[in-house]
This record gives sequence, C-alpha cells and structure tokens, in this order.
Amino acid sequence: MASNKAAAASWNQETKARLNDKVSSNINDIGSILRQAIRGSKSPDFLAQAAKNFASQESYIHNSHETMRKMDLLRSQLEFQHSSINRSLSCLDEVQDQLSSINH
Repeated sequence: MASNKAAAASWNQETKARLNDKVSSNINDIGSILRQAIRGSKSPDFLAQAAKNFASQESYIHNSHETMRKMDLLRSQLEFQHSSINRSLSCLDEVQDQLSSINH
C-alpha cells in the first residue's frame, strides 16, 4: 500500500509538472500570437493615415477662418449700406413733401 501511495504521489507530481509546462507553453504561445497579431496588424498604418489626415485639416481650418473673416467684412459693408439706405429713405419723405408743396 505504501508503494501505491508513493506511486500515486509520484504520478501526481509528474502530472502537476506536465500541467505547469503545458500552461507555461500555452502562455508563451499566446504571447507570440499577440506579438504577431500586433506586427501583422495595420495599426501603425492607420495611425500614420490618421496623423496625415489631421495635418491636412490645418489648411481647411485656415481657409475656413479666412472665409469667415471675409464674410464678416461683407457683413460690415452690408450694415453700412443698410444704414445709408435708411438715411436716404428718411430724406425721401422730406423731398416728396417739398415737391408736393412746389406743385401746389
């Protein structure tokens, strides 16, 4: 019976050692697979493209800023013209009254 216990203990130790080796081997294999997936993925390409696209947006932002500045200038000019038209209209009533008094 003692030899059976010793054999069982030896078998358990051997099984545990093989299990530990298998687990270590599987963990190493998973690490290798992940490294290969990262190397094989196009993440760096996507990051480079994103950086390139981001940099190209700068010119669009600058052009939009210039367009907004020009639109603000046009708005100011239109306000001035609107005010000038209103002044002219206010004088028009006076001129019509004067013409009317001359004709009568």
